[in-house]
Amino acid sequence: MGSDVYPERSMDEVEELAGELSRTYSEDHNRSFLTVPVPVEDIAEHYLGYAIDFTDRGLFADPEFLGGIDFEQNTIYVNASVQDHDGRYAFTVAHEIGHHVLHRETYLENAPDGEQEILCRDTREKPQIELEADRFAAALLMPSEAVQMAIAENTPKRKVTTIGQARGLASDLIKEGQFSNVSNTAMVNRLIDLNIVPKVVGYQNGQFKG
Repeated sequence: MGSDVYPERSMDEVEELAGELSRTYSEDHNRSFLTVPVPVEDIAEHYLGYAIDFTDRGLFADPEFLGGIDFEQNTIYVNASVQDHDGRYAFTVAHEIGHHVLHRETYLENAPDGEQEILCRDTREKPQIELEADRFAAALLMPSEAVQMAIAENTPKRKVTTIGQARGLASDLIKEGQFSNVSNTAMVNRLIDLNIVPKVVGYQNGQFKG
């Protein structure tokens, strides 16, 4: 099923939907939605009802396929190569949660009878639905309010004009703001998304891979 069947969502809408999931989960669990780290594994397994399967079989023999979601089997697949990398693992699970929120309904409405498809997180390809799921994951793991609070409390008025400075700010925010399941690269990209730091040399289209 082609990606063109999915309605395009604005990044503002994606942010709102990530915040809505965070709030409803937090209310059900008597926690502040600004509490980090965000327990994406618990959200996936115990709140949304997905099994998480670490695998290096089939598509996932290719390390470029970091994860996937099977709506028919209620399973999130995670490439075994990222199992011990907390940041990449959490982002992959959050990305697949994004597919659940953003794309599951359209998939189930349009999938031909008997057809089973896994939406995969591929580091090489970024069609619109993958960009949306990436933005959802960032918003879920790093709520804008929590990032802004961490900056105000720990790193106010820091000037950032280089990659090194951006990485330094991200490192401090992860440590002091307790974003312990977020990678440095994910935090840098989130700061760019939120216009907290400018796109700096070495970043392409606002997204740096590293």
